[in-house]
Amino acid sequence: MIRLAVMSDLHVGLAARAKDLCPEPPVTARKHRDRYNRKTEDAYRRKFIEFVLNKKDEITADYLVLPGDITNRADPPEVKLSSEFILQAADALTVPHDNIVFAPGNHDVDWTAFDPNDNTGVRWGQRYIPIGHKDFHFKKLVDKGEGDVFAPPHFIVWNFKDLLVVSYNSASHDLPVNKEVAHHGLADPDHFKEMRDYLARIGPPDGRVRLFIVHHHVLNFNMPIPREADFSLITNAEGLLDLLHENSFDMLIHGHRHHPRFDTHSTATYSHLPILCSGSFSVEIDTQWAGTVDNQFHIVTIDGRDGSENLIKGKITSWTNNHYKGWIPSEESTSGIHHVIPFGSYVMPHELDARLEPFIRQWLLTHDHILWKKIIEEFPDLKHLPLNSALEAFKRMAQKLGRESMYQTLKDLILY
Repeated sequence: MIRLAVMSDLHVGLAARAKDLCPEPPVTARKHRDRYNRKTEDAYRRKFIEFVLNKKDEITADYLVLPGDITNRADPPEVKLSSEFILQAADALTVPHDNIVFAPGNHDVDWTAFDPNDNTGVRWGQRYIPIGHKDFHFKKLVDKGEGDVFAPPHFIVWNFKDLLVVSYNSASHDLPVNKEVAHHGLADPDHFKEMRDYLARIGPPDGRVRLFIVHHHVLNFNMPIPREADFSLITNAEGLLDLLHENSFDMLIHGHRHHPRFDTHSTATYSHLPILCSGSFSVEIDTQWAGTVDNQFHIVTIDGRDGSENLIKGKITSWTNNHYKGWIPSEESTSGIHHVIPFGSYVMPHELDARLEPFIRQWLLTHDHILWKKIIEEFPDLKHLPLNSALEAFKRMAQKLGRESMYQTLKDLILY
C-alpha cells in the first residue's frame, strides 16, 4: 500500500483565504495591506494540523504531493512561509521531508525579475530564484532528484523504492500575469525527447508505481458554472498523454483548476490512466462558485495492482474545508468531489449488468432492499469499481426492476 497526501494550489500570499497563509505586507504597501486586513479567518494552518492529528489512524501518508501554485506571486516571504508550512504538514502526516514532491505552477514565478527590454535572457533566467533559493525546502527537493523543473527541459525525476515520480513544469514558457495573453499550460515537444530518452534509460516498469505531476490540466472538463471559455488547458496535452501511455505511467495528478475532479483517461492503445485534478487547498474561492466548490485535501491510497493489464487499484478520499465546520468529508454537490472514489476495476456497463442482475433479482425475492456492500461481498473484484459506475449500475437496475436507488456514501448506496 502507498498513500499520497495531495495539497494543491495553496496560493500562499494575498490569494490565500486566511491571514496565517499570507505574509504581512510592508507598511508602505497600502493596497496589499487593505486586502490583508480584510481577511477575517486565521489559524487555518493550525486547524488543518489539528484535523490531521485527530484522525491519525485514518490520515497518514508516505508521500506529500504539491501540484503547483504553492505561492501566489513567489515573493520571498511567501516562499519562506509555504516552505515552513509544508514541512509542518508533512510532520503531521508522518511524511519524511525527503518524500515531498512538487511541480511549479504559473504563480510560482517571480515576475518582478522580468524585463521585456532585456535581450540577454538574464532577467528571464532569474524568475525562479525565490522558490529555488537554497534556504527553502524546494531547492533541497530539487537537489535530491535527477533533472531540474526550473531549467530546460523542465522536468525532474525522483526515484523511491516503491514510487517513481516525474514532475514537469508546464508553466515554464508563461509570461507575467499582467500581460494580455492566455496563460495556458504547455507540454513542449522539445522537452519530450529528453524525457523519453531518460525513461528509456530507466527501462521497463519494475513494479514501482509511476506517478506524473504537472500543474496545468490535460482534460477540458466542465466547470461548476460552464459559461467561460477555458484558455488554460495544456497545449499539446494529447502528446503528453501519449508519452505517459507509452511509458506505462499509473497516475497523473495536477492542479491549476480550483474545481476538484477525478476521472480516468483511455486511448486506442492504453486503458485507464487515473487523473486527479486536485482543486485548491487554501485559495480564496471565487464567490460565484459558492455552494458548489470549496477547498480540498486528498489522500490517494494505492492498494496494489489488479487484472491482466496490471493496473493500480485503490481509492481517492477527499475532505473539504467548511468555514463553520472545519474539515469535513467532501460531497460532490457542495464541494465538487465525492468523499470516497474507488478506482482500478473497469467493467463495461453491459458486462456489469449481466453479472449483477441475476444476483440482485434473486436477492430481492427475500429482501426489500440491497446495499452496494452486499454486491462487494458477492463480487469482491468490484471493490475498486469507480464510484460513478456503481451509481449508474444501481440506477439501471432500479429502472429494470421498478425500484429506487439512493446514495449518501458508497457504503450507503442502496436499491430499495
